[in-house]
Amino acid sequence: TFGGAGMSALGLAGCAWATFCVQWLMLASAVLMLRTQSVYAPLKLWHMLELPQWSQLRHFMRMGLPGGLAYLVEITSFTLMALFIARLGVTSAASHQIASAMAGMMYMVPLSLSIACSARVSYWLGAGQVARAKRVAGLGLACASAMACTMALCVWWFAQTIAGLFSSDAAIVALGATLLTWVALYHVADAVQAISAFLLRCYRVTLLPLLIYGVMLWGVGLLGGYWLAYEGVGNMAAMQKPQAFWLAGAMALIVVAVLFLAILAYSIKNFRPASPVAQAN
Repeated sequence: TFGGAGMSALGLAGCAWATFCVQWLMLASAVLMLRTQSVYAPLKLWHMLELPQWSQLRHFMRMGLPGGLAYLVEITSFTLMALFIARLGVTSAASHQIASAMAGMMYMVPLSLSIACSARVSYWLGAGQVARAKRVAGLGLACASAMACTMALCVWWFAQTIAGLFSSDAAIVALGATLLTWVALYHVADAVQAISAFLLRCYRVTLLPLLIYGVMLWGVGLLGGYWLAYEGVGNMAAMQKPQAFWLAGAMALIVVAVLFLAILAYSIKNFRPASPVAQAN
């Protein structure tokens, strides 16, 4: 993007080339690992595929389709903010990019914890160890919450410094620092709802989170942010600031996190492991 080591700056095209190369290198590395490491040998990945088991595929669709659509709602609710904020001008759009870049980077921590925690919870649930799965779920939630609060505090405290790393424009840095304070609140709720969503899939709850995502993230987050920014709500005049979208998004995620935690607690309490015969089928 910016050049260096004898290479001229390529700008946006350079960013695209870098992304292209990284993705293909990741694919090549993954294939190499799957082909050469003995730990994957029992999976027989490179043998002839068996015939489709339609009953099992239908079960996967019932579980996977709502989960995939939930990802769609979650990601689009975050990325579409940039399109709505673009109407507010260059400074608002640039400062939003600072905030969204930090939010996206911070999200990788609870995301990785969610993947690891859900893998262990699923394992223990499949083994019939419901109590152990419950302890792992609680530990994952505690770790994700603690790390999210720590990161949020750091971003809030160093907001001005972080914004200054992205731009030398005083107006962009000032507005970006303001948005980063909202990112701190946004991230705590985002971390809790992310790991809760992963854990709910372990307990076979996928449709209800999708409905909650649609109402809260699209309805309250995006639509609410649009009203706050451009239309005004009640006696409140239109803010005409990107803060409107981060405010609405943070409030929506807080509600999502609370609802997910309540559903997760109910699911853990009422979960009954499948019988050995059902597990074999």
